[in-house]
Amino acid sequence: MKNKILIFFGFILVLFLSPILVATYDSDAKLLANTNTNIEQELIPPTQQKNMVIAEKIESNQLVYSSNSNTPSDNTKQIVPKNALILFTHSHEAFKPIVKSKNGKTAVYDSTSNIMSFNKTIKNYFKLNSIAADFLEFNTMDEMTKTNRKFSEAYNIVRPTLEAQINNKNYDIIIDLHRDSANREISTLNYQNETYGKLYFVVGEDHSNYLANKSYAQKISTQLNELVPGISRGVISKKGDHVDGVYNQDLAENMVLIELGGIDNTEEEINRTLSVLSNAISTILQETIPKENVN
Repeated sequence: MKNKILIFFGFILVLFLSPILVATYDSDAKLLANTNTNIEQELIPPTQQKNMVIAEKIESNQLVYSSNSNTPSDNTKQIVPKNALILFTHSHEAFKPIVKSKNGKTAVYDSTSNIMSFNKTIKNYFKLNSIAADFLEFNTMDEMTKTNRKFSEAYNIVRPTLEAQINNKNYDIIIDLHRDSANREISTLNYQNETYGKLYFVVGEDHSNYLANKSYAQKISTQLNELVPGISRGVISKKGDHVDGVYNQDLAENMVLIELGGIDNTEEEINRTLSVLSNAISTILQETIPKENVN
């Protein structure tokens, strides 16, 4: 009889204590899980953590602009796909750190490790921002070497191929991408503990419709500085002797010449700038009514 009473009270005690034990175990388990997660995050370098965030955003079709500007665009707005044409009139312009890492040379012009090497990066960033990028299939400086032409003739050499392409297809923006000759002190921006290659726009005033090109470039420049203050050095106009003065911009009102970074900028800095540039261009294109190419 005594044993039965002990068993009965033991059973009642188990029923009373079991919810407390379960709650305590669950709390400890959650605490352990959170602790492990925090430890794992601490073991991952900050740069890798940023890349993981970027990868997650790409997988979820959110647009990524740079490691310092990961805010996705407003998905409630209807995004209209756009088309861009990109060319490199001075196709062998290069960045010293990149050339040095590729072949050990110190050079600001190179036939292989040059500004054209960013084709894939540009295409990917533009695609993330709903812009399909075409690249003009013409290597101007290779052609100059073959035909023994002068450096000052570059814009005339590329012009027939460029004109044929924009007559064949309508583009929302046409970009002639260059590398500026400025040194690191002038061409580099430090913003929120990240470095970027600064850029600026060149407009040729030796044609009658240059104000349209200038206004278009100014819009993009302003948008760039709204995203990353100081990344754009602005719009520079050129005309008269000793400069081209047109830069083939008479072919289209929506054509811009961009000087990207300088001779001392690294690949990582140029990549960051390209991510911001693609976002700025996308914003302007979504706001701008398409204009026909000027023939």
